[in-house]
Amino acid sequence: MSASDLLRAARSVRGVSQRSLAKTSRVPQSRISDIEVGAHDTTVSRLEELLAPLGQRVTLLPTRSRPVWEASLAILEALSVGDENRAWREVIQLSDDLAANSGALRVALCVAPPVLTGDVHYDALIAGIADHWLTCNRLPRPDWVTEPSRILTQPWDVEQVASLQSAARSDTPKAIARHGIYLAAAELSSI
Repeated sequence: MSASDLLRAARSVRGVSQRSLAKTSRVPQSRISDIEVGAHDTTVSRLEELLAPLGQRVTLLPTRSRPVWEASLAILEALSVGDENRAWREVIQLSDDLAANSGALRVALCVAPPVLTGDVHYDALIAGIADHWLTCNRLPRPDWVTEPSRILTQPWDVEQVASLQSAARSDTPKAIARHGIYLAAAELSSI
């Protein structure tokens, strides 16, 4: 994960423009732009200066698993180039990563809000997967999980075959169904 991805995601989640961040952080907007496009790498201390006005900070976790916000960037990237298969693989990897961790680490991987992907189905699915892996162990859920933008108003049956949709609906974990997503539990992990 690069400084550019971290900064861009933090800004996006907070809905803050580069210009606004430049004003509050007293770092020239051109420098912020250079960092975000990867033209200029930055130090951890400079990144901390830029994240502080956004109410965020850099931290280390003892895991190789990606946090939800990072997975959302990969899903956004895949969707932006029309690669739905890759987006789906990223969703399954997210589920695998959350399943592989427990307790405090699982919560830590979910605490920072993911960026919106531009597809309401995937936004709800990301929230549903986080919701599922947190609630199955009675762990606290961050507020972003229940935001209205992450709950579908029209249900999405991920199963395309009509004759299999009823079985998928009955096998959908409750936490995922709360987000308007119907997906058999067996589909949540890689083979």
